[in-house]
Amino acid sequence: MAVFLIIFPTLMALIGGDVTLASRVLILATFGLGVDLIFGFTGLLSFGQAAFYGTGGFVAGYLMLQHIVPNTLLALGIGTVAAALCGAVIGALSLRQVGVYFAMLTLAFGELFFFLENSPLRAFTVGESGLPGVPRATIPLGFTTIDCTSAIGTYTFIAVIYFLGYLLMRRIIASPFGRVLRAILENPERAAASGHDTLRYKLVAFTIAAAYAGIAGGLLGVFQGYMPPDAFGIDQSGEIIVVTVIGGAGTLIGPLVGAFVWIYLQHALQNVSAISGIWKLILGLIFVGLITGFRRGIVGGVVALVRARRKRTA
Repeated sequence: MAVFLIIFPTLMALIGGDVTLASRVLILATFGLGVDLIFGFTGLLSFGQAAFYGTGGFVAGYLMLQHIVPNTLLALGIGTVAAALCGAVIGALSLRQVGVYFAMLTLAFGELFFFLENSPLRAFTVGESGLPGVPRATIPLGFTTIDCTSAIGTYTFIAVIYFLGYLLMRRIIASPFGRVLRAILENPERAAASGHDTLRYKLVAFTIAAAYAGIAGGLLGVFQGYMPPDAFGIDQSGEIIVVTVIGGAGTLIGPLVGAFVWIYLQHALQNVSAISGIWKLILGLIFVGLITGFRRGIVGGVVALVRARRKRTA
């Protein structure tokens, strides 16, 4: 993964992208890691993750913009904690329901946060105008300094955050806690009968996913110098689910692959003049084909093919 992140901008340049596009992919992939935890490893389908994405981004952006917390890392940390706290509260209120009822509750909370952004809290979020002027500062790390005023500097910072988040998520999944989450996914009744407090495990996983969404939202503000109002929108919650499913839920690498496919195809299709007016239709058809052909996502489908070939060879 470390080697891939180092050469990723070069790979993007070879296929017509650039370092800015690579940064967008990693931001969405960071968001997707949290969704993969609750959906791919725990079986919780949440349509309200944009609430935490927007919370982390707007809290961090506002603190930096108003010079309340000039340190970028500290502001991102506070935004992440704020998103995690919101996740803990919403999770505690929603996780007592299961299936479609849980999904609808998260959708309702997501819409509630969207309303709060555009009405009661518009003095802080600037409503439908978004939050412009988020500073892109230099970030001292002791042994080096990352300059986020340049495209490659911003990519470096986002890549470091993604890499640390990826390592942490691998550790979580491989831990006893992660094994219980897999048990809940496969058979929640048997996991509960084994003595595990499944509600508490789900709540912790939901809170972790909210934290990942919060840090991704904060990175978006730093990357763009602007926090868009649609970060709280339902489209954002739907998009991250699609990205995770296409890449392969329950694989950890799936969100990165799905984010790349989603963002690169958007970029490539819009730049073809002959189809620029119907690029969304073509994008939708491509994704229908991907989901139909790779029911476990791209990564899951490739892994299944490799295992089948090895089995035949053996």
